[in-house]
Amino acid sequence: MEIEKIRKDAIEEIKEKVRKNPNFLSPVNKERLECQEKLKFANGNDFTHWMQQNGIMNNPVDIERKRRKKVIENAGCKTEKEYQDKCARDAGFKDKAERYREWMHDTGRTLPKEFNEDCPIHFGEFTENLMIQTFEDPIKMPPNNPGFDWKCRNGDKVDNKGRCLDYDNRSNWSGWIFSIRYNDVADIFILSAWDNRDSLNPLHVWIFHKNDIIRKGNGAYAPKVEFWKRDGFTITNTPEGLKEFEKHEATNRLDKLKELCGRDNKGENVDGI
Repeated sequence: MEIEKIRKDAIEEIKEKVRKNPNFLSPVNKERLECQEKLKFANGNDFTHWMQQNGIMNNPVDIERKRRKKVIENAGCKTEKEYQDKCARDAGFKDKAERYREWMHDTGRTLPKEFNEDCPIHFGEFTENLMIQTFEDPIKMPPNNPGFDWKCRNGDKVDNKGRCLDYDNRSNWSGWIFSIRYNDVADIFILSAWDNRDSLNPLHVWIFHKNDIIRKGNGAYAPKVEFWKRDGFTITNTPEGLKEFEKHEATNRLDKLKELCGRDNKGENVDGI
């Protein structure tokens, strides 16, 4: 394609422009805007992403990842979880999970799981116990297993995420905000969207590989990153927001989930919360 060749030929020229004038990387720099137009990029974000891919400018996500990796290695650990568990033990806790639960309790955000049925852990277990039944011969992992909830017969590691609809009345916004926490352990992610904790009606089920979705991060000039390279992931409850993930909808599993919830309402087979 002609434009791809033009862009490829321009890489060294733009690198030289950056060496001579670091301000070239500013989104409002006149020379940068001229290059963006010349290379036929639709917007500044696409141009930024292209420059990052071709080594013209650094990707802040990669910089932060390298910095974090250095911190973990200096602590004598191999993974993020191992490092956070170590920090928790140094502070007198069993692991990160125990430290987080106590912090949530101490700050008044939640009561301990045993005394609070509104605790997210209850809802997570509830959706997991239902969703796993839509798979054939899954191998369920023990509670608090790092990174995934069960394995499929083909070896894929599955992480299940369930979320009820969130509202912001001030901005007239609604949607589902899933906690991802930079999980690069799971191969497959399942996101189930529910109406609320009282009705417990499943509305959507999305399933995809961890690298299937690449989306722009937060901020006007944030680069596009893979799904798992983020702390949280939002799906907006609008026709446009839902259409973005239409190809990942698993209607067969949603139908099965509705069937299982129906049995749950009758007090059969499925553990409630």
